[in-house]
This record gives sequence, C-alpha cells and structure tokens, in this order.
Amino acid sequence: MKTLIRISGAALILASCLVIAFSAGCKKKSSTTNTGNCQCWNQNWLIGTWEGTTPSSIQPFAGKKIRIVFQKAHLQQYDTVSGNIRKTWTYSGTFSWDVDSAAWNMSFDSTHFPLANTILFECLTYCAAGLTVNNFSLRIADTTQADPYHTIDLDWGPVNSGDGVSPAYIDVFGDIQLDFNGLIYRAEYPPEAGKMIRLTKK
Repeated sequence: MKTLIRISGAALILASCLVIAFSAGCKKKSSTTNTGNCQCWNQNWLIGTWEGTTPSSIQPFAGKKIRIVFQKAHLQQYDTVSGNIRKTWTYSGTFSWDVDSAAWNMSFDSTHFPLANTILFECLTYCAAGLTVNNFSLRIADTTQADPYHTIDLDWGPVNSGDGVSPAYIDVFGDIQLDFNGLIYRAEYPPEAGKMIRLTKK
C-alpha cells in the first residue's frame, strides 16, 4: 500500500517559484477567505461535502460517483522552512465510492496519520513572493472487507495561491484499484486536463 506523499519544504518553495498562476483545478473560488497574500487558507475550507465523477474516457470505473464528507480538521504539523510557515492538517470524515450504484463507505480519521485512511492538506507560505503553496493527499483503503479490496490514492498540487481564497473545486490525479477475488482492476488518472477527477464542494 502506498504511503502519504510528503513534499519537502525545499520542493514546495521551488514549486512556488516555478508556478505563479493557479492550476486549472483551482480557478473557481469559494467564500472561505483570509486577509493578506501570505496566509494559509482557513483549515476548514474542506469541511462539508465534496462530490465528483470519474471520467467516462478512462476504464475501468468510468462514470463512478465519489463523495467525501469532511467533518473535522486537526493541525498535525506546524513548523518553519527558511523563515516561511508550513502547516499540515489531517481530517476526519467519510469517503464513499460508487455512490449511485453499489456504494462503499470508509471512514477516515486524523488520528490515522501517517498511515492509511488519511486525508491531508498541506500549506507552505512563501511570503517573499506573496504566495502559498498547497497540496492535498488522499489515501483510502479497506479496513472492513477483503473482497473486493479498495485502494484509492489521489492527489492535488502543488498549487500556488496569491489571493488567500480557497478553491470551490479541485482536480485530483492518481489511481483507483479494486481487487475482486484476486483479480486486480486499476484505473489511472494522470494530471492532464479531462483525465483527472474533479471534486466540487456542494
């Protein structure tokens, strides 16, 4: 099973220097706003219900609806990197797969970090450029059944923000794998337009 992707502070700073505009997955804004250009988004920007559907062009699992309900945020890490602040939050809630058909639900909890069934949001302020660099990482796997066995690994970022306004949708990339009686079915979602899974806040 994959572990949570941890981006080093140096890599985040490098990313902030190279990427000045928002990525395609964060152009639409929500109302969760912080003042100033060098503050992390409010950790509660994810709290609520997010939904998305897997692209119809990618098999297997085309057109499967995903729902994530975020209930609580927990500050997992707070440190400084070259004078800039880095914060890492983990979340508690419920992940649902194939919502409109044979729904499968799995809880995730901030106390599981850094093990499986963790959803993480990380922010690094880069005040010299008036930016924050943001990452989202989702690792969900079965703890209640062995057949089928679900493994869901999705990421978003690094994405730079210069206005302190969190997005109302994110385009996640990664892979989803199901093991049915020893037969493995896997779909990959590369970080390319039209091939990622768009999760929208409801």
